[in-house]
Amino acid sequence: MTGRRLVGRIALAALLAAGTPSRLAGAEGSDADRAQLARLEQRSKAFYELLEHGDRERAGAAWPALATDLAAFSAALQTRLDRMRDDVMERDGDLEELYRSPRWRDPEVLSLVATYHLAWVRYQGAQLVGDRARKQALLKQAIEGFSQFLLVNEVPEIYGESLYGRGLAFLDLGDTAKAIEDLTAASGEATVAGKARAALEEARRRATGKQGPTENEPENLLARLGDLLPRAAGGDATAERDATTLARGLAARGGLWPARVTSLVADKLGGATPHASYGLLLLAQLAVDRGRCVDVAPLAEASATVTDAGRARHRPEILFLDAGCRLNAGKGREAADEFGKLLAEFPESSQAREAAYYRSRALGVARTSDAALTPAYEAALAVYLARYPTAEGAPEARYLLAELLRSRGDCARAESEYGHIASGPFASRARLGALECRVGELGGKAPAEQRSRVLAGLRAFVRETAPRGGDQALVARAALLGAAVAAGATPPDHAAVVELLEGFETRYPEAKELHPRALELRLVARIARGELDRAGSDLDAFMGRGGDGERRRTLARLGRELATQAEAGPPERRGLALGLARRVYTALAEEIGDRSDRLMLADLDLRAGDADAARRRYEEVLARDGGSTEALRGAARAAAAAGDRAGALAYWRKVLEASTEGGTAWYEARLAQVTLLRDDGRRAEACQLLHGSRGRATSTGADQLNSRLSGMESEVCR
Repeated sequence: MTGRRLVGRIALAALLAAGTPSRLAGAEGSDADRAQLARLEQRSKAFYELLEHGDRERAGAAWPALATDLAAFSAALQTRLDRMRDDVMERDGDLEELYRSPRWRDPEVLSLVATYHLAWVRYQGAQLVGDRARKQALLKQAIEGFSQFLLVNEVPEIYGESLYGRGLAFLDLGDTAKAIEDLTAASGEATVAGKARAALEEARRRATGKQGPTENEPENLLARLGDLLPRAAGGDATAERDATTLARGLAARGGLWPARVTSLVADKLGGATPHASYGLLLLAQLAVDRGRCVDVAPLAEASATVTDAGRARHRPEILFLDAGCRLNAGKGREAADEFGKLLAEFPESSQAREAAYYRSRALGVARTSDAALTPAYEAALAVYLARYPTAEGAPEARYLLAELLRSRGDCARAESEYGHIASGPFASRARLGALECRVGELGGKAPAEQRSRVLAGLRAFVRETAPRGGDQALVARAALLGAAVAAGATPPDHAAVVELLEGFETRYPEAKELHPRALELRLVARIARGELDRAGSDLDAFMGRGGDGERRRTLARLGRELATQAEAGPPERRGLALGLARRVYTALAEEIGDRSDRLMLADLDLRAGDADAARRRYEEVLARDGGSTEALRGAARAAAAAGDRAGALAYWRKVLEASTEGGTAWYEARLAQVTLLRDDGRRAEACQLLHGSRGRATSTGADQLNSRLSGMESEVCR
């Protein structure tokens, strides 16, 4: 039965799918409509609960008024929607804008919620009426309602439940072909797969059976089930098969039927807790079909004391269902215990192989919150592989064991396990796992030959593995890992980095979590290789990322490299390098405001010929640190480049005042002053400064500048 499980989420799911907030300012009648729908949903929930508890009389009295009110509510909203659409069309307005507006979306979504409940209420109402014509009319109305939700699969829960509901309605109308079509599709929807498969079996049985229409009526089928149950519990294999199919098929109809079938099984086989192992198993299967796993554990516990002839077949199945329910509920440790109980009691049962497999899976889940279970997890994998080495799940178990070994650094054993997986869906994972082991063994002092072998293996993996489906993430990881290995070589193999990461985002669109690191490595390699024209777009993307510390460190490293290329790289690339360097340092200066970054950006501006911008940046530094010699020297050079000789001389005077007399900085300032005075035609002042500066050098650098200054005497002092 869909209603009880969906009543709590239908409104939320539909509203989220529609993008409608919980309150919409300005939506027509929004508050009143929501209040009315809330009341209708409460009534729907109460109706579903009556059905769940098998209260046919009260459910039969409740549904007609509920269906009428749901239909009226939906119709009123639809009338309002039609009026809004007509008004826009008459004004030749924009319908798409209307459809996107809250005033349309709010009543539209509320109408859909009501329509969905109405479809289920009509279907269940059809189960409660005796008049055949009325029953068929209700089923057809339910089909029409469910069909509205099957045009697109926007909300998987509602889509699956609607497929299931429409399939049941077609089945009740006797249209088994359409029922099978819908129920087959519903069996592929995770939200309804279990109950849809049970209903599908019933539909196929009816489609292929030889019973007449009367014999196929649910009441007659229920009576037949009552006749079959004692024979099934007594060991009649044919009766057991038919009874199981009938019981699950009838219960899949929803409404009152799950409760009626469960009650019949209990009545025929010994009460609320049947004394027959088959009865306990059937009740457990019905509970799982209804999504009531909570009911399975008591049945499994009760089966421990049943000692009939069917115990060896039925108790393992009950234990398996109980363990599976616990595993699906995230109770890994409890599930592992139940699977372990099955294996201990029935090691040769038909469920033993799957139980061994799922026990390891359950322990894998449990150890994420309790590391103490890791040895048990490893032992479970080893036991499964030892007993079922060729089972379908063996490659996965072997891979998981290898991953566990690798995680604790035992690469020798891990590679041995990886090596046993030659084909199948885990072969690529195993191959990459072995390569990752070898990467982990590469230390800072690993021989170049070892690094080359690992890199060659990763490149071969990328080359030979098609990046399709689940393998796309593996190939992306291998490419990135190979690039990291190449980047860590001495010297770095930038060509290999670029080769492996070229078009990474396009080739591996699903590996989004790896894109940032791939971008960073590729950008660094391209700049190091001088591929500056192609590095520009990568740099834009990289700078557009968040400002974390690692990103800033990378930008600083790139900025230094670009500044070096702008100064000493090939002449044809210097201009591009300078432009990129300015972009990098602009970002660093704006994000951090570090003094050294601001000074470097000012230096780059000056080198690019933007003296005004450079001077502003130097002066910004001086506003915070008036004694910065670097900023004073830069401001002086920028002022001179802009033609402001007076300003430049003033800055150089401040450099002199802040410098040790006779030192390199002092002589640099004197040389600049003499040059500026000379260029300004003030030769006498320049000559006086030149003569007053000779012979004061206190360092090798100052000696060299003193020599340059002396060399200017013949020109300045003539």
